[in-house]
Amino acid sequence: MITDSEDIPAQHPQAGKDDSSLSAHLWFPEPEAQERVIAIPQASGSSSLLRDRLYIGNLHPTVDEYALLQVFTKFGKVSKLDFLFHKTGPNKGKPRGYAFLQYLHEGDAQTALENINGKLLRGRKLTVTFAHQAPLEQPSASRQVGRARRVDTRPTTLSMMKSGIHTRSEG
Repeated sequence: MITDSEDIPAQHPQAGKDDSSLSAHLWFPEPEAQERVIAIPQASGSSSLLRDRLYIGNLHPTVDEYALLQVFTKFGKVSKLDFLFHKTGPNKGKPRGYAFLQYLHEGDAQTALENINGKLLRGRKLTVTFAHQAPLEQPSASRQVGRARRVDTRPTTLSMMKSGIHTRSEG
């Protein structure tokens, strides 16, 4: 499920309080303007890189769309926010831990990247890059970074009984 920035104020209970300051940083295209914006990238070709779209990774599970907008609107007007959720499995409905954010201007994206990359947000260091440099997949093992899995190489009681090895002295 992908959520656009248009849905964000309605989803957060405190959105009505800061509605004027939040709408000052958001840009909502008019239907006619949106058609022109879509036509320009098609004319330039698919090989052009979007320098106004950012990948934001290593997000804490409690970070929501509203929190991201509070942080990233300080650097310019956000035109689109794609906050991704798990679609299936045991984590269905929970955040994936990354999002994509698009600014109205390339310079704003560059400024945000330089200022926010590596900064802490709710105890986690954010990974911010341009969207075309985003990692292709996030393996589930990356969540357990720092946790060494203990491998027990001692024989089990069952394997010792089958092999005929006795550990206790019989007497």
